[in-house]
Amino acid sequence: MPNVVKGSKQEKMVVVPHRPGRRLLLVILLTLGVGGSALGGFMFGYANTQRSQQSEQATRQELSGQLISAETENAELRRQVAILDRSSVMDQRATEEVQGTIRGLRDRVAQLEQDIVYYRQVVSDETEDTGLIISQLDIDATRQSNRFRYKLVLRQQDADGDTFLTGHVNVNLVGSQGEEQQILALRDLSAEQDQLDIPLRFKYFQNIEGELVLPDNFVPDRLQIAAVSDEPIEKSINQNFSWVVER
Repeated sequence: MPNVVKGSKQEKMVVVPHRPGRRLLLVILLTLGVGGSALGGFMFGYANTQRSQQSEQATRQELSGQLISAETENAELRRQVAILDRSSVMDQRATEEVQGTIRGLRDRVAQLEQDIVYYRQVVSDETEDTGLIISQLDIDATRQSNRFRYKLVLRQQDADGDTFLTGHVNVNLVGSQGEEQQILALRDLSAEQDQLDIPLRFKYFQNIEGELVLPDNFVPDRLQIAAVSDEPIEKSINQNFSWVVER
């Protein structure tokens, strides 16, 4: 029996069996558990990565399809624009040809009208011994597109050199501005004329000349000339002349 001091506190001793194999088993199980968790996490991350890559690939394929469709549509639109451009050029050329033909016809009509006036004057010269006639009308272009020089010559048929012809002449320009017809007096277009009825007094001939300026957007068509003589005989002339410009 061991020696025990009376009155002192005694600690109990516990005897634990020595089992080295059990500790080794616990270590192995713990290691396997940690490794399994790591492997499971890796597999989960790998699966998510695969799904993400597949989704991105599908998105890229869809965008590629949309890009191809857009490029195809753009190419078709470019082709249509090219066709329209060629059609526009052809239409413009056709329009220019038609306008050229119209201008040629108008010039021809104007020339014929002048010929008719000349023939009428010839007939009048044969039937009238004296009197007022319109001998010449010229319209010349200037460097300004809306400014023109004009010259109107009136003369006395079979003048004797002693008798003055007296009277007046009125000149109007007929044309269009927009869709409305306009009649403009020469007095309103030319600085050289300040009267509506231009006085006439001459033995042989009288020139009425100067420059006229057309209003904006005004398209001239013809000139109306109304001349009246009081002496030596009473006579009136009313003639229209097409707007023909000498260049």
